[in-house]
Amino acid sequence: LRRLLIPHADNEAAASYMSSVSSVVPTSRMEWLILRPTDLVNGSATKYELFDKPTKGLFDGTKGGKTTRATVARCMIDFVMSDELWESWRGKFPVVHDSMGGDIIVK
Repeated sequence: LRRLLIPHADNEAAASYMSSVSSVVPTSRMEWLILRPTDLVNGSATKYELFDKPTKGLFDGTKGGKTTRATVARCMIDFVMSDELWESWRGKFPVVHDSMGGDIIVK
């Protein structure tokens, strides 16, 4: 993948760095999370689901969901506004995609 998808190596390096920040600088006050959308499309904000890892394969087409840009923005605002949501994902890489119904769902 590193050779086929040019930014993939950069993404891996950034994720590795962020994962190691707390062990490299244990007294750091920096808090972070990296929100990863599934297939990113235009559209209105919807309710969404959060997963700890991708729920679809690289070549699955549209199977497994999509995420609108507006939903990603809504999710980012929710992380800022909700201490409970932030604490549950702080220092992690949640995957977000539009929900088919219900409310915010964490899996």
